[in-house]
Amino acid sequence: MTEIVKWSAVETAESIRNRTVGVAEVVSAHLKRLDAVNLQINAITEVDPDCLDLAHALDAKRPSGDLPPLFGVPVTTKINVDQAGYSNSNGIPAFAENICDQDSAVVANLKIAGAIVIGRTNTPEFSMRWCTSNPLYGVTKNPWNNAITPGGSSGGAAAAVASGIGTIAHGNDLGGSLRYPAFSCGVTAIRPSLGRVPAYNPSAKVERPPVTQLMSEQGPIARSVAELRLGLQVMSKGSSHDPLWTAAPNSGRSREGKIKIGFCANPFSAPIDPAQEQAMQTACDALRAAGHEAVECIPPQADHAARLWGELLFTETLLLMGDTIREFGSSEMNRLLEGYRDIFGSRDLAGFMQGLSERRALQRAWSTMFDGIDLLLMPT
Repeated sequence: MTEIVKWSAVETAESIRNRTVGVAEVVSAHLKRLDAVNLQINAITEVDPDCLDLAHALDAKRPSGDLPPLFGVPVTTKINVDQAGYSNSNGIPAFAENICDQDSAVVANLKIAGAIVIGRTNTPEFSMRWCTSNPLYGVTKNPWNNAITPGGSSGGAAAAVASGIGTIAHGNDLGGSLRYPAFSCGVTAIRPSLGRVPAYNPSAKVERPPVTQLMSEQGPIARSVAELRLGLQVMSKGSSHDPLWTAAPNSGRSREGKIKIGFCANPFSAPIDPAQEQAMQTACDALRAAGHEAVECIPPQADHAARLWGELLFTETLLLMGDTIREFGSSEMNRLLEGYRDIFGSRDLAGFMQGLSERRALQRAWSTMFDGIDLLLMPT
């Protein structure tokens, strides 16, 4: 592995800005890394054939003045968002030829910031599993251990950055799809708050259903927190195509260099592994040694929140997407859908509306919890 692909997005952008290295050299290094490892992990489904030409063009004609924040930096995008010239297939063979003629808002933001999209990353079928495989592109493997999952649904994104393919990977998260792959692959991710990153696919024939709109977010996966900060800054540029977009510059809290961390080793009513308890204790000891305050804090009704997530989401899925999944999904996908139905059931209209009210009450309880702490630390 060359040193270039070990650089963070921050280091890469700075090196290009200072002319320590050319854009074409950076992109070439990442493409060579892709060639070397992707056959083993299957994280990238398509390579952009024009990315190296674009890199040479940027070297030949650099903009005058300050460069965009990701000028010449290689990134990847997930196959469930629109990117001009590529299909938004979501891992479904029937949608493989749905070629997009426009970029989604988040892809457009990456390009505006000067990033070079070198490839598209794999996702599970309909992006609905916590592992990554589909009948169109096959199974994505964990780069650290091919016998275990890279997580899902942004498993291809996490496996790519963990392997040195691209510096920042675009992903999205409806119920862990940024966070779980980051954990599985030993990298970092942030699931932004509602509306922080604009979401809009121009190729969509209908709007996303309401619960999905309230729960799904676009965001970055990278190897360090500094890269997440840069990726979120770039991705969160506003778009009039997403009426839920909000600037949300910061929390408004004054921390004066010290933060108060609430921790809960076991937020759910289930057994916890002693190693997890020990890891939490080690983290809290380290935070206190760094001068921060760590206090035990039990989040409100965590079990109810998890159950309600499934009941609302899969009531909507069965009602509005069930026929599509049954028609175009694989037999494995249909077994998964039936499994979710068996676990969560399906609420009637009155129950669904009541569930949305319950959700708001839970949000209020969690919001109030953060009056007393700055962040909540829980196990993976």
